[in-house]
Amino acid sequence: MPIYQAAGIQYDVPWQVLAAINEIETDYGRNLSVSSAGAVGWMQFLPSTWKVWGMDANGDGVADPYNPVDAIFSAARYLHAAGASQNLSQAIFAYNHADWYVQSVLLRAKLIGGMPNALIGALTGLVEGHFPVAAPSKYADDSVQQLASRRINGSNAAIPVDSNPNSKGVAIFAHKGAPVIAVNDGKVLKIGYSQLLGRYLELQDATGNVYTYAQLGSIPKLYPVPKPVKVTAAQIAKQLAVPARTSPPKAPATAGSQQATPPPTTSRATKEIKSSPATSQTTTETTSIATPMVKERLFAYPSRPASYAAGGAQQIRNTPVQISNFNNYFSDVLHLAKNQYTLKPLKAGAIVVAGTILGRIAAGIPHDAAHLWFMIRPAGKNAPQIDPKPILDGWKLLEATAVYRARGVDPFFGPGAKNPTIGQVLLMSKAQLQNRVLADPHVQIYACGRRDIQAGLIDRRVLAVIEFLSASALYPSVSGLECGHSLTASTGVDAAGSTGSSVDISAINDIPVKGHQGPGSITDLAVRRLLTLQGAMAPDEIVSQMTYKGQNNTLALPDHFNRIQVTYTPLFGNNNKLSAEVASVLQPGQWIQLINRISQIPEPIVPIAPSRYAIRTTAGAY
Repeated sequence: MPIYQAAGIQYDVPWQVLAAINEIETDYGRNLSVSSAGAVGWMQFLPSTWKVWGMDANGDGVADPYNPVDAIFSAARYLHAAGASQNLSQAIFAYNHADWYVQSVLLRAKLIGGMPNALIGALTGLVEGHFPVAAPSKYADDSVQQLASRRINGSNAAIPVDSNPNSKGVAIFAHKGAPVIAVNDGKVLKIGYSQLLGRYLELQDATGNVYTYAQLGSIPKLYPVPKPVKVTAAQIAKQLAVPARTSPPKAPATAGSQQATPPPTTSRATKEIKSSPATSQTTTETTSIATPMVKERLFAYPSRPASYAAGGAQQIRNTPVQISNFNNYFSDVLHLAKNQYTLKPLKAGAIVVAGTILGRIAAGIPHDAAHLWFMIRPAGKNAPQIDPKPILDGWKLLEATAVYRARGVDPFFGPGAKNPTIGQVLLMSKAQLQNRVLADPHVQIYACGRRDIQAGLIDRRVLAVIEFLSASALYPSVSGLECGHSLTASTGVDAAGSTGSSVDISAINDIPVKGHQGPGSITDLAVRRLLTLQGAMAPDEIVSQMTYKGQNNTLALPDHFNRIQVTYTPLFGNNNKLSAEVASVLQPGQWIQLINRISQIPEPIVPIAPSRYAIRTTAGAY
């Protein structure tokens, strides 16, 4: 969903249409057979059309139809050029010259569009989590590890670890004293002790999901928070003071039908790679379709050559950062100097950022090794505990496959960096966005607002909005984040800023919002641009002195004569009503069915090497 939404926003195509095409063409990447007309990849491009419209969307130097990001962004680019923003049916017909295809895509898009926004938000919150133990750990029993050791020389050295649909928690094994961390920004709901859970803590993230850390050896009494900084409206104002069109496609994107074959097994795909003929073309890679992604894979000896090449390198590279002391913690996680933070009691109601230490793993007992018992209860009133295994798998697999970006590198920073597209910005992690916002010369931020960003206090969606405007050549002057907020907005920073889920913008392209509102103004341009955000990135409120017909998230308030306020509603915030009355998105039994279904669905095929259809690109070509 994040890929569909990012591509849809960049190219002004409904994200549901991209998802519908992906479903029709390849069952979301699970059937990558070549069509009867020779179409290939996730979105089934004809090779001749791919040479024209294929793009390198994840910055790895090749445009590969078998890479989901490249393929989905290329489909969005094609549809945009075919006039999707003016005539969606006509653009879909250009993609595949068949009336039945147009109707099928539109029908499926309508069904996908019926998903409740709260459900999309809850699932997105689960996707963005971090593994809960910041130390070497595993959540498979020793028998699996031993099995991997015995089969290390076989055709498949990696053993899939299956999920148990009836499980309500997972034991994550690590050494005694290993730090247990917040998987996401959130609010501590409970800290306590029970016979069943032992010493435990509950954390609720911004979208309402609740994570339970049980069987803890210890819970710290204090946690770090940035020191409050007093700021006035005059200080903010002083700090912020300042001195092509694409031709439509001429050929369809796809044609033909696929064979209804199941996804290849790991061993089959590996044999295909080894037996595929090399080509002599300089613009094309020489490997065939890459190995499919399967569930969590364990290597007994990841450094061995065969294991290293088959994924052991990622297993070594993705070993969680070990947090050993406070100095390491504040500098690496919160990015605060010693004089910039204070310690507060860790208790119910505390707001923590992702990576905050919430406890330590207890010593093992004779019949059970040292471990954390980890549980997840999704957003929604009376939602049940679900099997966390598919979620833990997802957190590891998304990083291990480097789907969103070039493997092992950040193509947007450092030597050889290129400017990311709007879609690439929206797919960046919170850490990437923090770095980018702070380094962006087109974004002005008042001093203690920058510290809010450095300390991780600002919602990822807010950071993405700032960079979204910047990448759209609407350079924002940020006058309100968490720091300096007041109930009356006397400082120019609204009370909503206290949650980190709101941003106030006082100027665009150095033109102040004050005195420049109304049709055709710079404020009007910025608001209209913000209204193109889709899915989980769409703001809950865009407040100025203007409203827009049919846009129920725009609000006109007289006190916003000097700023645009963009707000996302955090479910864990200071609003007691929201905290107590989280909207129910699924009934308890439906959550169980959904997670069980997720654990049963075959993984899509995600390449770990370019396919034979991959085209080398020039940095910054798109």
